[in-house]
Amino acid sequence: MKTFQLGALKYTVSMVILVFGLASCRQIQNTSPKETQTKAEIYDSYISELHARGQFNGNALIIENGKIVYQGAFGLANYEPIDSLKLNGVFRLGSVSKQFTAMGIMILKEAGKLTYEQDIRAFLPELPYQGITIRHLLNHTSGLPDYSRIMDQHWKNDLAYDDPERFISGNEDVLQMLCEYKPPVHFKPGEKWEYSNTGYNLLATLISRVSAMPFNAFMQEKVFGPAKMSNACVYQYMPGFDDKMPNRVFGFGTKFNGNDKFSTDAHYLNNAKGEGGVYATLEDLTKWDRVLYTDLLVSKQTMEEAFTPGILNNGNRTDYGLGWFISKSPNGKKVVKHKGGWAGFLTNIYREIEEENCIITLTNNNSRYFNIEEGLIDILHNKPPRYPKIFIADVFGKKVQDEGIVAAIAYYKKLKAEQFDNYVFNEYELNFLGYELLEDKKVNEALAVFKLNKEAYPNSANVYDSYGDALLEKGDTVNALINFKKVKALDAEFFGIHEKIEKYASPKNSQ
Repeated sequence: MKTFQLGALKYTVSMVILVFGLASCRQIQNTSPKETQTKAEIYDSYISELHARGQFNGNALIIENGKIVYQGAFGLANYEPIDSLKLNGVFRLGSVSKQFTAMGIMILKEAGKLTYEQDIRAFLPELPYQGITIRHLLNHTSGLPDYSRIMDQHWKNDLAYDDPERFISGNEDVLQMLCEYKPPVHFKPGEKWEYSNTGYNLLATLISRVSAMPFNAFMQEKVFGPAKMSNACVYQYMPGFDDKMPNRVFGFGTKFNGNDKFSTDAHYLNNAKGEGGVYATLEDLTKWDRVLYTDLLVSKQTMEEAFTPGILNNGNRTDYGLGWFISKSPNGKKVVKHKGGWAGFLTNIYREIEEENCIITLTNNNSRYFNIEEGLIDILHNKPPRYPKIFIADVFGKKVQDEGIVAAIAYYKKLKAEQFDNYVFNEYELNFLGYELLEDKKVNEALAVFKLNKEAYPNSANVYDSYGDALLEKGDTVNALINFKKVKALDAEFFGIHEKIEKYASPKNSQ
């Protein structure tokens, strides 16, 4: 199976091997005195090393004590045609967009157009869900299911996910499917915390209805314009170059062989708004960081509530406010932050609001290295930076290309035995690589990788499902069915397994 969810980030897996030693354009801007320039050099050295290791392709900016101390651009903005990243590149923000949607709700609340405690059906009466308030959506405590599963199952699902004929036009299409298929809630509103893209999608729809304006126009007039975020927008996606956004950055990945690239930019849900949909530059996000210390958009009291953890029905606090995760800095002071990941982009904004420090990283190469800010936080606090472990599939895949599957497996086992702490070893790594090999028509190599995964993780239903998929590519339906039945024995609710067994079972091979 090729799709999994990790926290706030959903990955549709097409194996990505990052390019080592990729030629890049690096633009560095140091705007501070000599003492800070030394610090800037430390930031640059760290990010340069990440880029050389294949762990960073993107733009980064660091603010200390309210001042920009470092900016850098590393790698490619697009691969077809080849285009180097520049500091003014406009990135898709993914779930970092949620803080802007929350700001839209806060603006309407201060204008007296709504209250956080109102039932959402006051504005979206067609919804089949009772007792959900605007605050539930803001705090991720609504219990609403992820709309993407319903869309995957029912929205023109005979077409590929990146086929323009499948693209939704906007949020009303999502609302229509929720109303038509009525997927059940996961829990009663306020009972638990569960990250919900559905909730923020509905908030954007609600903003449009309350304001009587398209969501993108409302955000431009009420947020981006006043904050002077000149490149920021809620983008109505179109494939390929758009002369209305000449500095747009495109999502891409690199195959297991370390050379061939592929686009990750197009997805039929790209025009869903609220949970995502915002594009912006480093400069835009710097202005955003600074404006949040003022009362330009909303009062400081309203912002303080945005940075206050939500409360469940039982009185327990969550670690999420209104569009922001909330934690502590190494100094024990308040941090508000958010990550985003979608269609090849991985983004992060980390704000130490009592110290006026901020770290922004924007990447576009389908990266799975989503904790690179940890080393930047170390540098910010004058500590030696931590480097992320290397995903073993990045090394394994290149070895398959250069020396063949037998040598690659031997190398994998050697690294696991001798350098375990330097790499990320888990079942998803081999799963990624196996499917990438399948897509490249290297069926025997994929079977060997999936077999290795079965041996390493014999109690995982997913490894048998993946091995069965590879056997189908080989034309071995008998043994594929055996593996699918093993999946069912381990996890009877595994997604799609009953349909697979029914499809490939027959009197000749049923057991």
